[in-house]
Amino acid sequence: MNNVLLTTLSSGLRCAIYTTTSPVSYCALSTLGGTRFEPQGFAGLAHFCEHMLFKGTEKRSAYHINNRLERLGGEINAFTTKEELVLHTTVLREDLGKALELVSDLVLNSVFSEEGIIKEREVVLEEIRSYKDAPSELIYDVFEEKLFSGTPMATPILGYPRELKKITSARMKAFMGEHFVPGNMALSLVGNTSAARMVTLAEKYFGSSRFAAQAETDDVPSAIPSLTEPSFLFEETQRRGTYQTHCLTGSTAYGLHHKNRVPLVLLMNIMGGPASNARLNMLLREKYGLVYTVEASYLPYIDTGFAGIYFGTDAPNLARCRELTEKVIGQYSHTLMTDLQLDRAKKQLIGQISIAEDNHEAQCLSMGKSLLSFGKVFSHNELVAQIESVTPLQILEAANEIWDEKRRCTLIYH
Repeated sequence: MNNVLLTTLSSGLRCAIYTTTSPVSYCALSTLGGTRFEPQGFAGLAHFCEHMLFKGTEKRSAYHINNRLERLGGEINAFTTKEELVLHTTVLREDLGKALELVSDLVLNSVFSEEGIIKEREVVLEEIRSYKDAPSELIYDVFEEKLFSGTPMATPILGYPRELKKITSARMKAFMGEHFVPGNMALSLVGNTSAARMVTLAEKYFGSSRFAAQAETDDVPSAIPSLTEPSFLFEETQRRGTYQTHCLTGSTAYGLHHKNRVPLVLLMNIMGGPASNARLNMLLREKYGLVYTVEASYLPYIDTGFAGIYFGTDAPNLARCRELTEKVIGQYSHTLMTDLQLDRAKKQLIGQISIAEDNHEAQCLSMGKSLLSFGKVFSHNELVAQIESVTPLQILEAANEIWDEKRRCTLIYH
């Protein structure tokens, strides 16, 4: 991702722009307004706000919001994470201005009507219920609730029904006013439009004239370079009446600014990344046929992170799968990788990143995330250099720290 233009609008909002030759344009407004920033007692507020952004502004009904870009062949969507709330659009290049105007209207002029909140609350409650039918997804939420217990990171993104029922229009407006301020947001644009034109459009819809005088939020956690520990250790089995037995094991991990973040990314990709030759997949699925899905995940946050290994299997195979998982972990925590093994793993990760960069929507979202997290957008060459600099000793160190049995937690559904 080279030749990204970084600029700051008159409002103070940071903006990243990348010019392509595609007939399709993308924009994303990323905000540090995710779950961890919610006031205590209102779990799910950020995600609920995300829903309500589409339910009416001072000049548009929900019907008109839904039709504004869709009737042009485009789309607008949003998602909430533990740390961010992101709105993003996909449109034809000539409609980029319309997309930016709509996103600006939703963020700055949503009405959050009490009537709309009552109706949409039922939709969110149905979303929560639907997760109970998806144990392979639910297990991650419950695991993080336990892992980060007692901290804002424990809050599930969808929230708790009892706390959702307390959320009012005034509460939503206060949350939006506190977090959706220029210094807390990043705008990323990708499309076949000149950089100067995209800056002009961004300034028109997100410049100082669009924002009232607002104070920036001061509750953004500072980066903590040390490895944070789990709130408490647990090994727990829950009866959920599932056909498969689901197992998730892991612990807290490095935050975004930790020196071992990239080595851990590489390690997790080797063990259980998306490629079919990932070590866990080759052993548990291809060699022994014990699982359909096995994966290793790493989610770095501002000041902490989560690393885990998940698989689903028949109950009689649980012990064997756990044994094989420990075998793979031991291979990387007890033995240095050879230079050849590491070079091959680096080549694979660089290839995966390069292919992902060819997806302009993913590129646009990545630019916004990077600008929020690091204050810059890493070029392709910088990303490659970070990966190439990883040593076998760093992989060994990351494997020993993160996968130390003394700090490991495990959750099993059956």
